[in-house]
Amino acid sequence: MTFNAQPGQALTRVEIEALALAADGYTSEQTARRLGISREAVLTRTASARRKLGARSTTHAVVLAHRTGQLDFDCGAAGITRALEAAARLAAALDSNQQPSTPRSAA
Repeated sequence: MTFNAQPGQALTRVEIEALALAADGYTSEQTARRLGISREAVLTRTASARRKLGARSTTHAVVLAHRTGQLDFDCGAAGITRALEAAARLAAALDSNQQPSTPRSAA
């Protein structure tokens, strides 16, 4: 099976929102109602995220977005803000052909 993967691209805010809700167990229909958009728009957003991450499924996209620091499982407003900051760092690193840095956890 082949698919049009573009791994390494930063996710957009709307893609992160769709994946964050998927991570919380929302279906596409529930996500659409929550965001006030159509189910087709949700499917487009998750498909775009999957393509950018090189994921085979939405679940795989959630995992890859988390691993690349683009999705924080604290998916509230603060989590989405951190995810957007990580996506911006990734985009900047890709633009300058550098290895993206992974923020250290305060454990």
